[in-house]
Amino acid sequence: MRKSCYIGFSYFAGLFLCTIGWGRNNAVFSLASACVAITAFALFKRYRKHIALCFVSFLIAVGVNTAYTHIFYDKLTALDGKTVTVKGEITDISYTGSDTCRLSVNGTVGGVKGRLTFYADDLDYDYYDNIVATVKVSRIKDSINFKSEQYDRPKGVFLQGSTAESIEVTGGGNTILCSIMHYRDKMFMLINDIIGGDEGGFAAAMLCGDKTELSKQTKLTVYRSGIGHIFSVSGTHVVIISAMIGWFMQKLSKDKRVIFAVQTVAMWAFAVFAGFSVSVVRAAVMLTLVTAAPLLYRRPDPANTLCLCAVVILTLSPYAAADSSFLLSFTATFVIGTVCPKAAALVKGEGILYSLERQAVNAVTILLCTMPVQLMFFSEISLVAPLSNILLVPVCTLALGLTVITAVTGGAAIIAYPVLTVVKYLLKVVLFLAELFSKFSFAYLPRGVRPLGIVMLVTCLVPVAVMFLRKSVKLGAFCTALMLVCWTAVYNFSLAFGGSVKIVVMPKGNAVQAVLYDKTKGMVFDMGSKGKLNSGMESFLELYGIKELKGAFIESEQYYTITKYNEQMTIQPDRFYINGEPDNDSELPFMTGAQLDWNGVKIEALEGGYKITTEGCVVTIEKGSVTINGRNLDTTDEEYPLMIDMKNSQIRRTEYGFAYGFGSW
Repeated sequence: MRKSCYIGFSYFAGLFLCTIGWGRNNAVFSLASACVAITAFALFKRYRKHIALCFVSFLIAVGVNTAYTHIFYDKLTALDGKTVTVKGEITDISYTGSDTCRLSVNGTVGGVKGRLTFYADDLDYDYYDNIVATVKVSRIKDSINFKSEQYDRPKGVFLQGSTAESIEVTGGGNTILCSIMHYRDKMFMLINDIIGGDEGGFAAAMLCGDKTELSKQTKLTVYRSGIGHIFSVSGTHVVIISAMIGWFMQKLSKDKRVIFAVQTVAMWAFAVFAGFSVSVVRAAVMLTLVTAAPLLYRRPDPANTLCLCAVVILTLSPYAAADSSFLLSFTATFVIGTVCPKAAALVKGEGILYSLERQAVNAVTILLCTMPVQLMFFSEISLVAPLSNILLVPVCTLALGLTVITAVTGGAAIIAYPVLTVVKYLLKVVLFLAELFSKFSFAYLPRGVRPLGIVMLVTCLVPVAVMFLRKSVKLGAFCTALMLVCWTAVYNFSLAFGGSVKIVVMPKGNAVQAVLYDKTKGMVFDMGSKGKLNSGMESFLELYGIKELKGAFIESEQYYTITKYNEQMTIQPDRFYINGEPDNDSELPFMTGAQLDWNGVKIEALEGGYKITTEGCVVTIEKGSVTINGRNLDTTDEEYPLMIDMKNSQIRRTEYGFAYGFGSW
């Protein structure tokens, strides 16, 4: 029973552990797994077949990771800084302005199979054109603004290209795939044209997975309300497509093999349409196996099917075992397919109230079981997700179904306009309620507040375990409520007693952005960055729950804005314009020598910097240097953010993502 499940989980475990050290600890993991397997083999005679199966799967996974690292990763990263020849098909095209476009190519890079994104003059390129280009490539690295390497490496992308020195289209590519991509672009534009605004961007994102037409504020609101997963093109989309095609084919043919073939082609065409994201590939593989099972005289099992998907996807892309989309998609699917049915079965009774209770149990179970993965990758954890998923996801699913109808019928005006008008008003309700939910004081918690993240990780599965062990939904609900109270108490206790005023300095050569903060309030400083570090600043504010910016200090002839937070801050920050004429009436002049007192902190404008004094600590921040009580640190070559604790007069480097890092002086 469930041999595929044992194989898949062991295979995934091997690849996941290998990706932790990116191949450096493979020998250690192999030896450790052998010791565990030998011990288990001796102690549990009844399960020797299972143990042997799991051990072999684990070793195969380690071997696959080792081979992939040697054959692809090592050879591609060895091209860092070189000018190479890129050959392959264009899989994505996006216009970046100034007659320039960004091309994503799948093929060979310097003779090694791989993918590369680079820039080129905006000429008449098309999807799946075969090209040959000469491009200087560099290894993708993490930065203050974004953890690019940690994001791209699990997706099998290790290099980035500059502007192509030369490029030649050598022939047209797959016309079928090209037509699907053109149709995708047509539907994306049609939806945004008819619906418009954030509702149009929301509908297009649900169908295509492209969130470019959504404002930052709306995306933040949706994710904080706990329904951001609706943007992942996944099982819901594939099921709707499959069901519609299956219903239509049953009217035309009774041959199950014909129906299966057409459904499969439609599902995989949609996978191309959605850009082959991990979640849609997983859903397409799963549904293909499920619909094929009766033809093979097999009974589909969610755990077996899911683990077979894992083997297929991870064999093609071994590093995907550390990809956030992969982990969230598979964790949520496993919970929905195997855990939720058992949890819902604990609810006894019939009728609407019992049905709602089952939905609530499922929603809370999914939230708690996926939380370890969320804590690995996200800055904030939504606590209103169960409520918003029960109320809003059915509306979103209805809107998605109507949008799919528009796409399947070719976007004909007689259908598109009335259908998409209904979608528009459905999504207006969704966005209104999402914004309402996200404004609750308890709606979300920032993971970066210590020790909240650790407490959440340790306790998140306790209510689920108690519910199953005691077979009591009421006891599970009580434990869930108690856990939420505990989290809120830890968060508020950390704010009330958790340390002193801090400063985080984000250097970029001679330029600097910094934030002075105390609990949930802060002041931002910009010296020469011209907003180039805004993304890093936004990430920090989100991670540490800084909800009110009291002021933004801007050097002359510079412009600074945190667009993502403009509508989320409870108080809009004053803008202090240093040594120059303010651009508008909302900016306040703040000349060299001017002083400001804020929360017991004295801020003084220097010539080319700021002097910040509190708790007996004097910090001077200038372009290229930071000084604490007379001790100076040159920041021109610093790559990491610097965190200054003013109470203890300490400074430490932090890793990307702003977790507490290494060293202090």
